[in-house]
Amino acid sequence: MAIVKMSKFSLFAFDSEMEDLLQELQKFEYVHFHNLEEEEELIEEGLEAVSVPEGIVEVNEEISKVKYGLDMLAKYYERDTGIKAMIEGKATLTFEELEKKALEFDYHQVYNKLRSLSNEIEKYEEEAVKLNARKEELIHWEGLEYPLEDLYSLRQCQVFTGIIPTKMKDKLNQELLDLEYAYFEVVSEDKKNMYIFALTSKDEEEKLNDILRINAFSAIRLEGEDTPKEELNTINERLRELKDEKEKTLEKVKELAHNVPNLEILYEYLMNKKLRIAVNENFLKTEKVNVIEGYIPTEKVDDFTRIIQKTQKNAYYLEVHDAEEDDPNVPILLKNSKFVETFESLTSMYALPRYNEIDPTPLLAPFYLAFFGMMVADAGYGLITVIACFIALKVANLSESQEKFVRFFYYLGFSTTIWGLIFGSFLGGIVPIPGLMDPANEYQKLLIMSIVFGLIHLYFALGIKAYMSIREGKYLDALYDVGFWYMALSGGIVFLLTIVISLPPVVGTISKAVLIIGAVGIVLTNGRSAKSAGGKLAAGLYELYGISSYVGDFVSYSRLMALGLSGGFIASAINMMVEMLIGLGVVGYVAGIVVFVVGQLFNIFLSLLSAYVHTIRLTYVEFFGKFYEGGGKAFNIFRSKPKYINLK
Repeated sequence: MAIVKMSKFSLFAFDSEMEDLLQELQKFEYVHFHNLEEEEELIEEGLEAVSVPEGIVEVNEEISKVKYGLDMLAKYYERDTGIKAMIEGKATLTFEELEKKALEFDYHQVYNKLRSLSNEIEKYEEEAVKLNARKEELIHWEGLEYPLEDLYSLRQCQVFTGIIPTKMKDKLNQELLDLEYAYFEVVSEDKKNMYIFALTSKDEEEKLNDILRINAFSAIRLEGEDTPKEELNTINERLRELKDEKEKTLEKVKELAHNVPNLEILYEYLMNKKLRIAVNENFLKTEKVNVIEGYIPTEKVDDFTRIIQKTQKNAYYLEVHDAEEDDPNVPILLKNSKFVETFESLTSMYALPRYNEIDPTPLLAPFYLAFFGMMVADAGYGLITVIACFIALKVANLSESQEKFVRFFYYLGFSTTIWGLIFGSFLGGIVPIPGLMDPANEYQKLLIMSIVFGLIHLYFALGIKAYMSIREGKYLDALYDVGFWYMALSGGIVFLLTIVISLPPVVGTISKAVLIIGAVGIVLTNGRSAKSAGGKLAAGLYELYGISSYVGDFVSYSRLMALGLSGGFIASAINMMVEMLIGLGVVGYVAGIVVFVVGQLFNIFLSLLSAYVHTIRLTYVEFFGKFYEGGGKAFNIFRSKPKYINLK
């Protein structure tokens, strides 16, 4: 197991039978189409790209209508929340059940009704916006007790209404004293402006106009029939009516909210239908025949062949053969044990392996498990993680990705518990348990243990590199790129130990000789790809200089000790605060319980997050950096990724 063996197929099928073929292949699921438009040789031979059928426009319109309904109704559809929602999860359907339920639901009636109700709501809102704008205009003139329809119809007098900056108030009042027949009133005032009403005879109209103009007057003509106050009352009454009418319309919308589950199912069906149509872009064609290429898992070749025979009633041509190992177009599908597959997300986040590589997931999983547990290293935290994940796995209806994620931490919880027992830590020491080591007092031993684990990790990575070379028949490459490094590193480590530890002289002599042989071997062979002798030597010396990076790698593993100690110290500090609070009496006892629960839960989250991130770092940089390149293409399942349901 690991990388699924792939077979490449070539199929010539009549265009008239493509719809049935693609529908059956979507049920089959495990087919990855190769984009033939990238094959220039086929284009040059006269084959044409298959244009996407016009039906995709219709499907896109249907999807838009369904999304419109979901967006409008989702806020009114009452879903379960919290633990109940997690337990029930999303509905799980087979592809056949999805098609059946989607085709049984006539959404047009729902959509048309929603559109009609939406138009009504928009009309209410548009009228309300206009009324509120009108209200905003009149609110400052509420104190004006004159009917607006008569305001500007006086024959012998001239009326002025508008605004003047408040800062001009004193100057304006002084200048208005020169007028004999003018009436001036400040109807309302705010921080910036005065809303003024002025009335004067025709004789003084021009004079008043000049005074207002030089005081930055802006004229406003008030529209309406009644007084501003009566107009505002009418507007407010209409706004209340609009609000009531809108609420009644929204109630009708809410009555349609029960259609949300059916709309979600229809959305998933249409997205898969769209994928079936859009996939035609990968094909080439003659006048009547489509040319299709792709990949399928070798173990499913028989099922795939039966589908072709079932859907192609007329003549067709099918060729299936094992994919070439060095073909960069071969898509990657991983298949591992239930334990290992929970770690596949780590590999995918970095890069999928190429088809001619090995899947590093089974190789990284044991180390990740051990390192993670060592970084958290608390039996209480481990048990809480195991129990919480176990309950979620047994009770909750999880999607495939959610189930893998929970199972991932379920396994890590066991490692955390075991390391907690080794270090004698349970919730930061709240429950004393005997351990094989006390990290707080034996931190030097813990540091040495971390470095040793790092040494094993790195040596294992180099061993994988040697295995890959031997598998390809490159035995000398295994010696040059791994064997000499083993010698140089091992000889150097033992030689340094003879300096700090009393060992027989012969050990130092042998280690020095091994170190020199390894170093010379690296210099002479690791630059072999260079063309000139000088280039080979220079490249070899540069590679030998890379031995300094191993020092940094070894030091990097000290984080195994550092994170384990930090989490334990934080837990102990929380427990100390709790002890102090409990000594304050009943109130302190209650506060101590709160601090203990909140503090320990926060430390669990922090410890798990830190261990997750830093173990990934050790995996990607120190481990993968020694042998793994990646760069494979993911196998594209012929299904649309579900958003609202779990699709089998």
